[in-house]
Formats: sequence, C-alpha cells, structure tokens
Amino acid sequence: MGTLEFAGIPITGASLWTLGACRRKPVANALLQQAGSLFPAGPWRRAKSRTTSHCPPSSSRLSEDASAGLDRGSVVTDRKSLRARLAAMTEQFDEVLVQEYIGGREFNVGFVGSRVLPLAEIDFSRMPEGAWPILTYAGKWEIGSADDLGSVPQCPAAIPQKLADRLVRVADLAWRTMQGKGYGRVDLRVDDQGRPWVLEVNPNPDLNDDAGLSRMAKVAGWDYAELVRRIAEVALREAQGAKAARELLAPSRRSRATRTA
Repeated sequence: MGTLEFAGIPITGASLWTLGACRRKPVANALLQQAGSLFPAGPWRRAKSRTTSHCPPSSSRLSEDASAGLDRGSVVTDRKSLRARLAAMTEQFDEVLVQEYIGGREFNVGFVGSRVLPLAEIDFSRMPEGAWPILTYAGKWEIGSADDLGSVPQCPAAIPQKLADRLVRVADLAWRTMQGKGYGRVDLRVDDQGRPWVLEVNPNPDLNDDAGLSRMAKVAGWDYAELVRRIAEVALREAQGAKAARELLAPSRRSRATRTA
C-alpha cells in the first residue's frame, strides 16, 4: 500500500501515516489529547515484556487491531489483578497498553469521504452475568459465542439528536486529527455525565457485507455495491485533486530549475 501511495497510484482508504499512527495506541492517544478530543486518558501507560522470546516484535499489542488480546479479563479493579493481568499479557505481547476503563454506552460513528453514516450503538444488555460490557475479540469474531450474542450492534442508535450531534462533533475532530480519509469508523463511549470519550479511531475498518460500516450504509439507503462504489469515487476524486495540484506546481518548479541553470 505504501508503495502505491508513494507512486501516486490511487488507493482507497487511509494513508500509510494514518494507518501507522492509529495502530500505535499511545501515539494516537497523545495526538487526540493535544487536539482536545476526549479519550480514556488517565492513567494510561505502556508495559513492556521482560523478554520478547514469546512473541516477535510484530506481535506488539500496541500495534494490534480487531480487539486482539481483549477478553473478559481485560478489565481489572485492583492492583493485584492488574499485576496478574500484565504478567499474563506480556507473555503474549511485546508491549501492552493500560488505560482507564470508561463505563457507559458505546457508539460507532462511520465516515465515507465527508459523509457521516447513521450512528450505531453496541447493546450489551445480554452479556453473561458478571461480564464487563466490553467488545472482546470473541464478541467480534467468534460467531455464536456468549460474547457475540451479548454485544449486539443497533443501527440506527436510538438516541436524542443532541447526543448524536455531540458524538459526531467529537468523532469528526478525532477523525481529522488522525488525518482520516476515504472511509473509517470512530468508536466512543458516553459516561454517566453525558461526556463522549474516544476509544479508538479505526481507519480502513472491516468492509465485509455484514460488518459495521456496511450495516450503517444500509441504514443510509446504500446497498453493498453502492458503498464500495462511493469509497472508490472518494479515492478517485482525491487522486484527481492531487494530480491537478502537482500539475499546477509543475510550471513553477520548471521555472525555478531554468533560473538555477
């Protein structure tokens, strides 16, 4: 993908910089904090493994996505449990990220170009008794599991327009801060005081027909083919704009080269 981008060949979705920054969670958190966007900020820190023999550097939890490493034990409430969890996680991953748990409702805001898709909410009401309401790896990928059946996306989200507008404002700020383009999704939580917190910015999210972005697009009135067409159109428009900018700058470059010669 980076090769295509550097060669000026049109690509759909985010740039190499955005993909890399969003996968490095501390980098993304720091950028969002500087922009004034709310996110689970404190305390958060990185914890490194004492040895990397159990996993290659590419397996770093800080650069994982798709909820890898997240399960029912990911939320802890005391230092003893935290130490035990860190010990277990650093056996599997080179680095792990520890950050504050934000209780409340969870929402997804999807983008295709400049278009904001209908908002979705994750309904955790059917999670097993005693389980934290979080979207785990099993909840995303193990169809029919208790976590999957207990974390059900609802789109459109049944929320007041005022809350929807607030979520879109925060998500848009987060998306622009991470230089998102093409298509993407921002995941947020709203705490008991009504404050939205950015959990994650997801460039190039899952595009399967049954995935979240497609579900939002269907509520907007697009079938799957229309969603793919619009994403491709966004990429082509951006490429045409970039080409025009290069052509506009080309005469001035040639002029400078002639004067130098």
